[in-house]
Amino acid sequence: MFGLTLHDVATAPHPIGIECERCIRRVVVTAATLKARSGDRRTLEEAGLVCSRCGSRVFGITRFLSQAELRAFVRAR
Repeated sequence: MFGLTLHDVATAPHPIGIECERCIRRVVVTAATLKARSGDRRTLEEAGLVCSRCGSRVFGITRFLSQAELRAFVRAR
């Protein structure tokens, strides 16, 4: 999802999933992990998100609408 902001992450009811486009690493992160605050309109790209495995800045984002979607994302690793 292009353009997801730190505000979006901070106010979402569930964590988000991030998948590196280069090494395919998948992680679930919370607002606290990203230091996301309500009102911060920077995108994840602008905030400097990078893959901790390969250093890539190219990633896909999944917003979970339910705990079931989150569990499915984790199982698909």
